[in-house]
Amino acid sequence: MPKLAEFYKINLSMTKKIQKKINLGIFGYGHMGQAIFKLLRPQPEINFFINSLGIKKIANAGCLNDLNKLIEKCDIIFLCLKPQEFYNLKPAALNDKIFISIMAGVKIKNIKKIINSQKIIRVMPNLALQVGAGVIAWFTAEKELTKKQLSLIKKLLSGFGFSFKVNEEPDLDKITAISGSGPAYVFLFMDALIKSAVNLGFSIKQAEAIILKLLEGSIKYYQTVNNIYTPEKLIKMVKSKKGTTEAALDKLNTTKFYKQWLAAVNAAHKRAKQLSRYEIS
Repeated sequence: MPKLAEFYKINLSMTKKIQKKINLGIFGYGHMGQAIFKLLRPQPEINFFINSLGIKKIANAGCLNDLNKLIEKCDIIFLCLKPQEFYNLKPAALNDKIFISIMAGVKIKNIKKIINSQKIIRVMPNLALQVGAGVIAWFTAEKELTKKQLSLIKKLLSGFGFSFKVNEEPDLDKITAISGSGPAYVFLFMDALIKSAVNLGFSIKQAEAIILKLLEGSIKYYQTVNNIYTPEKLIKMVKSKKGTTEAALDKLNTTKFYKQWLAAVNAAHKRAKQLSRYEIS
């Protein structure tokens, strides 16, 4: 797993233009497929081709109605289907194209059985990919790809937010439990604070604005001091003895709070591992 410091390293590699013209396919045009197209579309070096049920025309992209046609036409294909939709596919013709899968819980060895290529990159993104600020963990067997191909993959993924390679495929289940499910954890915290502010008499709009700025400011401050202070130390800095913050945190029972979150994330990790156990016979 990557060191904590790497999580805050800004990746600007996408600012470098992709030198060679490539044909890029998107198989499945739901929210994630649309987001990938939107984020990569400004790159003039990419020709786009899309295959999705019911999609016949998309501006600035070619639409194909068959997986094998998409494979034949493209150098790289994003697999943006739901796992069950993928498992119901007929195996594609043997090929050596590059596939990037964002399908949760679908292991590389299962993808190979249907896609018929050895060049598979499995990716675990999260919701914020849709606005170019995602956490994107990925894994591949590097021996199957050339250095140029790996470099290209890194450039593509860096356009979606913070991307990093994990050491082993099972690490993606760990990432699923943290950043994959993570937006819901953050939204739960936001929702609780917004409702608390409304309970004190603020309007919903006022409460939302206050909490959004609170989160933005807290994160920005932490980014400036994280080389000096841990979150635990920052909590102690804000919590003065017999003050308002201490009164609030005493009600939460912080010791129990940490234990509950440990149990919650462990439950998410356990479920992610269960979903990854499916095998194609």
